[in-house]
Formats: sequence, C-alpha cells, structure tokens
Amino acid sequence: MMNAMAASAAQVRPQLLERRARLQSAAASGTGYLNDLLAQVDAALQRIDDGTYGICEQCHDTIEADRLQVNPLVRFCLDHLNQEERRAHEQDLELASQIQSRLLPPAAISLRHWETCYRYEAAGPVGGDYCDATVLGDGQSLFFAVGDVAGKGVAASLLMTHLSAIFRSLLPLHLPLAELMGRANRLFCESTLTSHYATLVCGRATGDGIELCNAGHCPPLVVRPGTVQKVDTAGLPLGLFCEVQYPVAHVSLEEGDGLVIYTDGITEALDPQGNEFGAEGLGNSLRQHFGGRAEALAGGVVQDVAGFRAGGRPTDDLTLLVVRRQS
Repeated sequence: MMNAMAASAAQVRPQLLERRARLQSAAASGTGYLNDLLAQVDAALQRIDDGTYGICEQCHDTIEADRLQVNPLVRFCLDHLNQEERRAHEQDLELASQIQSRLLPPAAISLRHWETCYRYEAAGPVGGDYCDATVLGDGQSLFFAVGDVAGKGVAASLLMTHLSAIFRSLLPLHLPLAELMGRANRLFCESTLTSHYATLVCGRATGDGIELCNAGHCPPLVVRPGTVQKVDTAGLPLGLFCEVQYPVAHVSLEEGDGLVIYTDGITEALDPQGNEFGAEGLGNSLRQHFGGRAEALAGGVVQDVAGFRAGGRPTDDLTLLVVRRQS
C-alpha cells in the first residue's frame, strides 16, 4: 500500500508545483483566501517530502485514492471529516449521481430493425462505467457504446462523464466508425493524465448489420439459437497513446439474434466462496434467457449475477447492453 501511495505522491508533486506557481502569482495581490490556499499546497508538498502524503491526520490510515485524485489537498479520510465537510461531500455525491443518471441512454429503444436494452448498476453512489445508445439521423440506425474507465469512485465517474461528452460531440460529424474511435482516443489522451485510460466497445447498427470497434474491452458476444460466440477484434484502450488505429469488425445478425456488450463487473462478480461468475457463467446465462426480447435477456443475466453473489455486495460497476435484431 505504501509503495502505491509513494507512486501516487510522485505523480501529484509536479501537478502541485504547477498549481503553486500559478497561485503564487495570483496571490501577489494579497488576497487572504489565495494565501491560505497557497499554504495548503505548501503543506501538501511537505507531506510528500515527509512520506506522509495520502495518510489521514486523524487515524493515520490511507485516504481514499479517488478523493486524492480529485483533490490532492485533502488531509482526512471520509471517516474523519467534520459534520459540515461530510454534509458537503454527501451533497456532491448526490449531485454527481443525478448528473450521471441523466447521461445514460433511454432504458429501451425500438426501431424497425433493432431494439436495445441495458442494465447499469454502479458499485457505489457513482460509477466509472460508460453506456450509451443513440438513434442516428436517419431514424433507423443506432450508435451504441459500453466502456469501463480505470479506477473507481468519483474520479472514475468524472472521466466517464468526460468520455461521454467526447463521443456525443463527435457523433454529429458522421465520421466512419474507425475515425470516430481514433478521434475519441486522441481527445481523451490529450485531455487526461497519463495514468488514465478506458476500455470501450462502440458500434453502429444499420439495416445492413453491425460494425464494431473494440478498444481493449471485453469481447462482445453474439447470441444465436444454442450458441454464444465472441467477436474477436481488439485495439488498445483509449488514452494510452494519442495516435492509434482501430480495426472494424462486421457482424451480421438474423432476426432474433443479439449482440451483448458488458463490463467485467459481470464476469468478475464473486459468490460467497470467492468464485467468479466468469465467461462461462455469462455464456450459460445468455443461452438460458435467449429467445425473447432484449429486455428479458438483459434482465435475466443481471438477475443471475445477483443470485450468484447471494446477497454479497458488488465490488465493481456492472453494465450490460443488448442490441437485438428485430427484422
């Protein structure tokens, strides 16, 4: 744990030094608030030098990593915030949860050729999974995506929101799918820290079928009568390198067939003995619930995962999206 904290402190130090230089310039006017903030930055830098950065000053346990990523000046863990700080933190989480819920797509979409349904369950008040499904300009085609941002908690949810904004800003340009993914990667890479990345699958569903790009994510699954098959195509996660090319896979579905995209919160779900639900469990669940509408398939899988956990708390966000051919 201390090695991880030391690495975190080493990453934070140059950020704090840059902020200090800007604060020092602004504080020349003599504003008391800015001088106080400058003192907080100097104290954080001193904690880095002392090796106590990221340690709660009350209980001497480690401070939550996602809070340090958002605010590198925090000095206390959540258990030792004062009443006013705790209330403000709870209000911030509630607001973040509301914003995140508004970014999610409609619960179900039904078009001439396609229908979608998804399930999204954050492990905490906010999550780092990304899910989108949008009807395109012709009114009959779909853009869809599922992703997983590295990390957990508030920091991951902020990155998820940023990723959602990138794709929604690019969609009106009507770019080919490979170019859309390449530009999204470049924008994400240029606007986040080097330690941040995301895995993601995105695609378009038209009357001709589905095209997919995979950026290091769990392989999508094609569900047909009696079979579940992987779509084996993958590129690098978003944010690792700014210039990356993403191959496009083409998938043809017959009426009733479905494409399933998910995050590892499903396959890595644990039962009370510590066993994973796994790819085998997911495949069995998909075969069992295949044959109905997208809603029944998505709901059946999530219900099976909950039964597998047997009341245990989820350790990661869970997202599953079903895109089903209707005609």
